[in-house]
Amino acid sequence: MKHFVCSLFVLFAVMSVANARIHWSFDSDEPLLASDGRSEFQFHTAKQNIELVKGISGKGIRTDGYSCWLETSLEEEIQSISGYFALESFPTDTAALFGIRNGQHTLAVCVDRFGGLQVEFGDDKKIIYHPLHRKINRYEWFHLALSVTDGLPQVMLNGDDISADIPRRECCAFTEILVGKSFQERKIGMYDVNAINGIIDEISVNGNLPSENEYSELLAQVPVLKVPEIRFADDFSRPEYHLIPAANWTNETHGLFYHNGSYHIFNQKNASSVILRQINWGHFSSPDLLHWTEEKPALTPDAGYDKNGIWSGCAVIDDAGIPRLFYTSGGDKMGVGMASPKDDSLVEWVKSPLNPVIVEKPEEYSRTDMRDQYVWKEGDVWYMIIGFGLEDAGQPRGTLLLYKSEDLNDWSFVGLLFEGNPSVDHSGIFWEMPVFKKMGEKYVLLVNRVPQRGIPARTQYWVGDFRNERFIPDNPVPKNLEVINRLLSPSVADTPDGKVVAIAIIPDEIYEAANYAQGWAHLYSMPRVWNLKDGKICQSPHPVMEELRNGHQCFSKQILSKDDTLMISNDGHQKEIRATFYPADAKRFGFILCKNPDNSEYTKIYYDAENRELVIDQTHSSKRRFIPLRTRKDSYELDLSEPVDIHLFIDGSVVEGFINGEDAFTTRIFPLDEKSSQVGLFADGTHSEVAVDFWELDSAKVRMNF
Repeated sequence: MKHFVCSLFVLFAVMSVANARIHWSFDSDEPLLASDGRSEFQFHTAKQNIELVKGISGKGIRTDGYSCWLETSLEEEIQSISGYFALESFPTDTAALFGIRNGQHTLAVCVDRFGGLQVEFGDDKKIIYHPLHRKINRYEWFHLALSVTDGLPQVMLNGDDISADIPRRECCAFTEILVGKSFQERKIGMYDVNAINGIIDEISVNGNLPSENEYSELLAQVPVLKVPEIRFADDFSRPEYHLIPAANWTNETHGLFYHNGSYHIFNQKNASSVILRQINWGHFSSPDLLHWTEEKPALTPDAGYDKNGIWSGCAVIDDAGIPRLFYTSGGDKMGVGMASPKDDSLVEWVKSPLNPVIVEKPEEYSRTDMRDQYVWKEGDVWYMIIGFGLEDAGQPRGTLLLYKSEDLNDWSFVGLLFEGNPSVDHSGIFWEMPVFKKMGEKYVLLVNRVPQRGIPARTQYWVGDFRNERFIPDNPVPKNLEVINRLLSPSVADTPDGKVVAIAIIPDEIYEAANYAQGWAHLYSMPRVWNLKDGKICQSPHPVMEELRNGHQCFSKQILSKDDTLMISNDGHQKEIRATFYPADAKRFGFILCKNPDNSEYTKIYYDAENRELVIDQTHSSKRRFIPLRTRKDSYELDLSEPVDIHLFIDGSVVEGFINGEDAFTTRIFPLDEKSSQVGLFADGTHSEVAVDFWELDSAKVRMNF
């Protein structure tokens, strides 16, 4: 083997004499121009800028996983190509690290969605993949080299030949190069799914391989893969104090817990695109629920029982004081996996050798898609519920599978914790993301009904008792967690000072083209404190949010004229407003948010006293393309003989509101104009009054620990 590696070094050296070496270091003022002064890469991106970051030597080019790649054609014949790469994530589908083409035939070195390297042969009829039986790791530098002689490809990884058994193919006279994406286009919607997410550096054509000393020195470096600030520098819609991943797609939170002085929460994450694919468990840590650090993903799919996704679940602290993660393993069957931390830092997690600890749904039921675990302990017994739906004779309905265990390892099916009755409770045909939380002497059962036939997803809850391994609700009709439906799937935990805290997803709900241009989708709520009062979850902002306050203004109690709006702010996109309304004879009172000077963009949030509804009118909220313009409203009873306290938090595109310290609502606003930041208050009565406290809020951007 060593002799063959040496011969390959000789081969590359001979080629460098026959053809002038063309090299891209990406370090010059013209980073896409090669060392020969003629050859130039074209850089594709959904953004406006090339992201130049710290490379393995000087600068490298950062890609986003779905819209970034390099492309060029050369006058010289390409006999070899090499370069350095570092990946943040594996691709959504098999993607080329680099490839060469001669118009009809293509040859590329690819990585699949589990990190396996492959050689890709393609022509105008079909694509063939040949496995190289080597895997690469994320968050590490590696060097690849590809050469072809007489139709026989040769591939080297970090100086080692990995070319065994590659078949000879008829191919010659390569002149085109693609780096960071496959030649064959594969899309899901707008998104290329065969592009890479990471750093590209030191691309060479027909050049020498590095020496052994160069390899050992360069590859020992740890790549800095955090998303550069330039990517979202001009995006005033992107929140600055809410919990949000570095980029791309996220979905539900889960597994919120406190351990050894830090909070931890996990999320559905696809770092490789802005679509629901290649789902990992992302991971955040925080000392205070406000200042978060995004860690490397805790769990990633492998080519087995969880190959199609590490779906939602929960976290518990076991009897030995060690956190454990339970997750939905998406393979040929939907089961349950378990993982434990590698050490006390909780940064690296190891899947259990017992996985899947539950292989699939109980055999007596027809549905196969059970998902989303919640685990708790009752006395000496551990219980687990899993979201499910029934399809037997009669009305389809949501339910929860109930399992129990003595040690968290061996689980036995008990039965159904509780079943819905959609004709009475409007709880839908399938339940996701359950929470079963004891608050005082009562249990709260919270579920998310899935969308069906135009009925949207919604978070609902019952309050009741747990008796004989069944949930018995006090009222068969559940309550809605929010007044107007937007926030979903809360993750709930106890804090050391005895509070019950919740963090949930707030979806964007904008069209695909808007998310594509934006480069991120969805975010998470501020931490909210829950209190159970008279069978109702009362929500309020966690006191830690007060740490962000700056620039306080106080507007004393004054008349709100029906002909004028009380303007309280013109600038900035991070604000807190606490308004106490005295409605009197007003039929409508509330806020105008995200308004621009010419009044072409604005959103109204108000209470309609005549119809007893809370209304969010976004019919004029944005001039941007692909942003839905709609009005949302829902029935809501207020005692207007008493003052009405409405507490708003604005952070870029997200608005969270709290009414009288009990009820909550959420919305998203995506204006085109950065000057759409004005805030005002209005009422249409003659005797209505308002008093307001207003703060500008500081940033608490999420750090990236990778």
